[in-house]
Amino acid sequence: MRYIDRRFLLPVAAATTVWAQQPFPEAAAAEAALRARAEQFFQLQVDKKYRQAEALVAEDSKDAYYDDKKFSIKSFTIEKVELLDGNAKARVTIKAKVTVLLPAQAPIEIEAPSTSQWKLDNGQWAYYVEQGVVETPFGKLDPRKSVPAIPPLDKSGKAPDRAALQALVKVDRNSVVLTSEEPTQTVTVSNDLPGAIDLVLAGNQIEGVSADLQAKHLEAGEKTTLKLSAKDGGSHAGVVSILVAPLNTQLDIQVTTR
Repeated sequence: MRYIDRRFLLPVAAATTVWAQQPFPEAAAAEAALRARAEQFFQLQVDKKYRQAEALVAEDSKDAYYDDKKFSIKSFTIEKVELLDGNAKARVTIKAKVTVLLPAQAPIEIEAPSTSQWKLDNGQWAYYVEQGVVETPFGKLDPRKSVPAIPPLDKSGKAPDRAALQALVKVDRNSVVLTSEEPTQTVTVSNDLPGAIDLVLAGNQIEGVSADLQAKHLEAGEKTTLKLSAKDGGSHAGVVSILVAPLNTQLDIQVTTR
């Protein structure tokens, strides 16, 4: 029987493993081309050169792009690229810096995720708007799918009552008391709007209390939790605020430690 030195098999096995982990050249090339086009498109949005950006919009979406509200972002980074349908379509998620206006407060800047749809159009990656999906200030609304009830539009053409819309994003309680017996408690945040929202903790927090938001992006009907923990044995009191975009409002939770 012929003897085979196993030491020579190790480099071959390692090389095979590395090769198996590499993306297919077609996928790698498609992603590189997509990233370049997305970088160009969103930089034009940052520069507010919306007409120039039309060159990167699919032919069947140019009218929708023209009519839709444009991206109002100050900067961005590409966070995720997902190739779909045999590399013919894709989703691109960016993290963008946006300005949020809150009632009776100075504007603040937050970083919020945004996902866009892309497809190959005449051999080039192009941004497109899903057919049948309506872009609203509260996310994407697909009339073909059932969604939570929202305040109906007034027949006179008035927008839904702002307070009623804001009430669709809520917390299950507005006050929490942290004690030595229960030093950690949670508050549930629910999104009953028909579209996605982004959440961020306000900058000013309470001394002696840690606040951790489990999810910062909620699709329609989703929930997340705010974890509140007492960091020391002292007595503290204050308000933890969660900013909600694009509603430009906030959820306040009164927190007391004993």
